[in-house]
Amino acid sequence: MRILMLAGVLVLAACANNNQSSADAVAAQQLLPTIAGYNTSDVDSIVDALTAAGSGAMLAQGNLPAAGAIARAEAVVQCLQDRGAVGGRTYVQQTLSEVIPQAGVAVVINQNRLNENFLGCLLTGPGNFSAQAVTIEPCANAGTFTYQNNTYSFVYVGVGSDLCGYFSQHFITNLGGTGSQ
Repeated sequence: MRILMLAGVLVLAACANNNQSSADAVAAQQLLPTIAGYNTSDVDSIVDALTAAGSGAMLAQGNLPAAGAIARAEAVVQCLQDRGAVGGRTYVQQTLSEVIPQAGVAVVINQNRLNENFLGCLLTGPGNFSAQAVTIEPCANAGTFTYQNNTYSFVYVGVGSDLCGYFSQHFITNLGGTGSQ
């Protein structure tokens, strides 16, 4: 009897909140910064991210356990993105002003939606220069903010003082977030 009740709860959880989308006002994707002078791309695929990072070889070499785990994680992340619980975007400086381009990634998580949808998503489908002359100025921050009665988490990592300042201004100043660097 308990197993049937648990199964019923899991089925209801898997079907809950299907009316949420990544396009509505409180979706995580709507709270990512828009920064002039940067090419942006939504982060919507673990496989694409691994391939871009040079780790796609493990998928091509037939590592079936890794491929299966990545495919399952991909399905969960896609489900959470579709419901507006998670949004991410990469940023790359359009016009290079330094030897190393300013670049980074920002992620926003709507904690309310994550809590409401995680179980359901889990259960559903699957130039010439020397090295000494280059200074890399990384930044990273994570924290939380509240917007329209929803609690969000944010994470950003970047390289370049301008982009890092834009991220900080967006999440800390504009959205009133609190973070720890």
